[in-house]
Amino acid sequence: MKIHKRLILLVGLGMLLIMTITVMSLQNMTTFFSNTTSEIGLITLEVQRSWTMERKVDTMTRALRSYVRTGDSRYHGSFDAARGEVQKIIDELARPSLIGYRPGTVDSMTADFRQLVNKADRIFSLGRPADRDQVLAQNLLMEIDDLRVWMDKDIDQYKKRSAELLSTLAEQLGNNELRINFLLLALLFTSAGFLVGFSIYLFRNVSLPLADLWEGTEAISSGNLDYQMKLQGESDIVRLGKRFNEMAQKLRASHDDLERKLLGRTRELAALDAVALTLGQSASLKDVLQKSLDQIMGSLVGMKPIGGIFLCDSDGEHLRLVTHRGLSPEFVQQEGTIRMGECLCGVVAQTGEMLFTPQGCVDPRHTHGSTDEGHAHVIIPIKSRGVVLGVIFLYPEKEFTLQPSDVQLLDSIGAQLGMAVENFRFYGEVKESSEKYWDLFENSRDVLFTLDRAGVLTAVNNATEQFLGRPKIELIGSNIIEYLTPEGAAIAKTGLAGENVEARNLAEVEIVRKDGSRAFLDVNVRQLFKNRRLTGFQISARDATTQKSLREMLVEAERLTAILELGIAIRHEINNPLTTIIGNAELLLERFENTREDAVIKRLDVILSNALRIAEIVKKLQRVKKDKVVEYLKGVKMTDLKQGPGEGT
Repeated sequence: MKIHKRLILLVGLGMLLIMTITVMSLQNMTTFFSNTTSEIGLITLEVQRSWTMERKVDTMTRALRSYVRTGDSRYHGSFDAARGEVQKIIDELARPSLIGYRPGTVDSMTADFRQLVNKADRIFSLGRPADRDQVLAQNLLMEIDDLRVWMDKDIDQYKKRSAELLSTLAEQLGNNELRINFLLLALLFTSAGFLVGFSIYLFRNVSLPLADLWEGTEAISSGNLDYQMKLQGESDIVRLGKRFNEMAQKLRASHDDLERKLLGRTRELAALDAVALTLGQSASLKDVLQKSLDQIMGSLVGMKPIGGIFLCDSDGEHLRLVTHRGLSPEFVQQEGTIRMGECLCGVVAQTGEMLFTPQGCVDPRHTHGSTDEGHAHVIIPIKSRGVVLGVIFLYPEKEFTLQPSDVQLLDSIGAQLGMAVENFRFYGEVKESSEKYWDLFENSRDVLFTLDRAGVLTAVNNATEQFLGRPKIELIGSNIIEYLTPEGAAIAKTGLAGENVEARNLAEVEIVRKDGSRAFLDVNVRQLFKNRRLTGFQISARDATTQKSLREMLVEAERLTAILELGIAIRHEINNPLTTIIGNAELLLERFENTREDAVIKRLDVILSNALRIAEIVKKLQRVKKDKVVEYLKGVKMTDLKQGPGEGT
């Protein structure tokens, strides 16, 4: 029988025995206490009735005396009421079913009560004793008193017998208490015996085997997988212990197998980690691939120290041997370059799938050079983002077997090398592009520089250095505002604040060079962003100083030409009438010279002098060589005609 069924059966039988004894004891005690309570209630009721009967008999005798004394019929009614109650009590006491039924005492009380009632009826039949036969009534009362004395004795006897019954019940209670204590002790000893027996059974059949089982689990959990529990018997726990021993043996075998796999996986991860560390070093692509190849051959079990790496050429049609280990010079020279799809390496480069052949060079797909030693052949594609960039070929031992974990490891190595090759190529392209861009930036004829949002110069080219007359080390880190005139600084601050930056040609800015001279730049601005956030400005500018001087000279020449053309027009249009005015003025002066017309002569002199002045102004207009202006009035300027003959040259 299984142990759990045994335990259930033992517990059930023990509980059934204890419950049976308990129920029988409780039933016995309940029956006894129920009977005792009923008997005490009946005795108490009889005592109460005897007391009631005694009071009612007293009431009857007093009613008779009052009636004899007064003759009042109301006392007759009181007597009848008390007589009915006493009769009822006597009838109840006379029932044999009562525990206190005593025939002699009850019969005596019944006979005395009947005589008392008969004598009382005789008194009531006399009518008014006071008026008729007072002596007879008194005699009857005396007889009634004697009867009452006898009834009191009977009642006292009844009470005494009730007290004896109570004493008997008390003795029975004492005896039953001993019986109940005995039953309780029997129940206690039975329960204790069952518990002791059950505990011994549990200790021998459960606790000891479980302790051995626990000791075995502790030993196995501490690493002792060779531990075997020594259990005897056929119980469930013994069978569990045997299964536990079988589990420990299987766990030991699984642990040994796991250790072997873990050791192999550790070596594989070490190889992968070594390749990753090699790829992270700063070196040329060839050096990195050479070190990676050495790490792969040195870390993988079953690999011969022979192998190499092919990379795809840019034309996508050929594979070029970039690094190798253990290959003869003749092999390297002969197989330095192969076509896609040729031999095993070309097939892998074309298909992008790893290839393993235990036949090695004997494989019919191997169409190029071979070695004399017997070996297998494994070729791993070097891929990045699904594109084959080259292959790794290794020579395992002849007995080498490619496991799924080996495939995963070699695929990971191929993917790592693919990322490294792609990064090297991408770095080379970025470097070449950066060098071209930097060459264009440095050697541009335009003034090129960059600013941050505060206006600080972050990069300048050679043209900027030459234009400002300051070295780059001085310019970078300084603020562009330092090299601008106040007008130019105001324009720059507006641009740095983000105002009017949409226009590419913002303004013509005046620059102060290191020697104090001033120059002009035509400035183009482009905003620089990083993560959609404005970080600075790129400035491209051209020297506009010469152009500005030429524009000013052109404007001055055009103005001077206009002045000369105006002078010629004035000379032509004014000199003719002016000659007439001067001639006539001179003729009139000669006519009036010897006359006394002084006022006329004075006016003619004024006319002649102003006409000559106009003629002189016309001559000065012809001599103007430079657009020189003087202030005529406040805020009003005019051409200076007081230029000497040498001015303007």
